[in-house]
Amino acid sequence: MSLKTTTIMKKLLFLFCIAAFSLTIQSQTRSTFANKYLGINNIPPPLHVLPSPNYREANKLSIDFRDFDSNNTTKVIDDAITTGSRFITDFQFGNIDGFNKDYRLRYDAFNDQMEIKTAEDKIVILNKETINEVRFDDGSNYTIYNYALGDKNITGYLKVIFRGSKSSLLKKEMIKYVFRKRVESGYVGEVPPAYKKSKDIYFIANHNGTVHSFRTKKDFLNLFPTKTKTLEKFIKSNTIKFSKEDSLTKLVKYLDSLD
Repeated sequence: MSLKTTTIMKKLLFLFCIAAFSLTIQSQTRSTFANKYLGINNIPPPLHVLPSPNYREANKLSIDFRDFDSNNTTKVIDDAITTGSRFITDFQFGNIDGFNKDYRLRYDAFNDQMEIKTAEDKIVILNKETINEVRFDDGSNYTIYNYALGDKNITGYLKVIFRGSKSSLLKKEMIKYVFRKRVESGYVGEVPPAYKKSKDIYFIANHNGTVHSFRTKKDFLNLFPTKTKTLEKFIKSNTIKFSKEDSLTKLVKYLDSLD
């Protein structure tokens, strides 16, 4: 075999090795990506099967559904004919407390449920009794709290706006359902049912585990009777607006700094 032929064969062998190594790296990269993002390949978190999101008759809410003709309302909530969305966002990557993989998640604010889309594109919901916290890759954090709203005691998700060592600012994202209505002024027709965003409710969580809602300056100050004067001065000097989340965040960060 000539020297020239030997040299060519060595070059071909070298190129073959490089190509094989590259394919191995790509395969490992795809495998890592799939394990992290596309599937629930480890022991799955506690889940409940969710009915098809296109039709939710199997998941009726505890609402007094009345006859359409007598009260201008529908009997059943049906997402297939409802405008708007019960979700805060579409599916995003995030992780679940106690599990080391990322999942495709979205928060159903209307039903206060956290949904997961599996690798098989099945939709399931997390069990709130066993999962405490969900963190989205965009920085959003939803944590399970026990709190009162009106005369109801609720265990559900609150979005963490600021978490301090002594005080934290939380938010209940609100979406309401507007029933289908019959219109007879000028013409006879129907306004389709719709999900609509309503005003969020803010909460203060204290280090002792208590969680209280507030809507106004008076509500907030009543929660801290021993710090009323100090907080009032800060609110006035910093022009705190209770309708603005950045103002409330600034206020709660100050509250957290107090002894």
